[in-house]
Amino acid sequence: MTMLSRESVNVPEEQARWMEVRGWIYQLLVDFLGRPPRMSQIAQWRRRLEHKQIIPVCQGGKRLQEYLERIPEDFLRQVCAEETEEFKRLFAGHDAKVQTCESLYRARTEGVNGFFCLTEVRDMYMDRGVVFNKISGERDDSIAMELEFMAVMSEKMLTKIHLQDSFKRQINAQINFLENHLLKWVPAFSADLRASTSSPLYLGLVELLNEFLAMDLEQLHRWRERMAEG
Repeated sequence: MTMLSRESVNVPEEQARWMEVRGWIYQLLVDFLGRPPRMSQIAQWRRRLEHKQIIPVCQGGKRLQEYLERIPEDFLRQVCAEETEEFKRLFAGHDAKVQTCESLYRARTEGVNGFFCLTEVRDMYMDRGVVFNKISGERDDSIAMELEFMAVMSEKMLTKIHLQDSFKRQINAQINFLENHLLKWVPAFSADLRASTSSPLYLGLVELLNEFLAMDLEQLHRWRERMAEG
């Protein structure tokens, strides 16, 4: 993950720090909501959260970090097995408790044409030059793919920090995707997930997901407003 030199960015300290860590948070969400957890993955994120102030100050982040830190080393394998089974129960197969795709939620809650919604998501990926290496037949409008898109866009934005027009386009694209896609269906997805699990891992993740997306959108708007003032 690219790190930002604060000296080269004309933004307040809070926003500079957010710019540095947001990609890590998107990747954390992708890693645990996109596939069954692996023992190495849990151990890796425990180390990252211990040594880096990655997760913002929010209830879901605190819940998740405390849960991961409390797992004794000797119980990592057992916890991983239990959470893997919970992932399968929640998200895998015809008996999945929770749907994971935008088009399915929005067709149900808004009457949106699912094919049009999926096509719109794909077009946005194409417009921003983002291509995913899918290994399990993931749908483009799945929670994992949409969060991965935001993680990639976060990285791209850091590389455009000295190019004002490109930087502004990156910000606009992310605001657009949050407002017109992720935040259109994540609240319903989150409600279904909360109602379907007692797992502290997935309860922490869904709380972090809701809080973080709202905070990220607010920060992106602040950056855009600051650039307009400048």
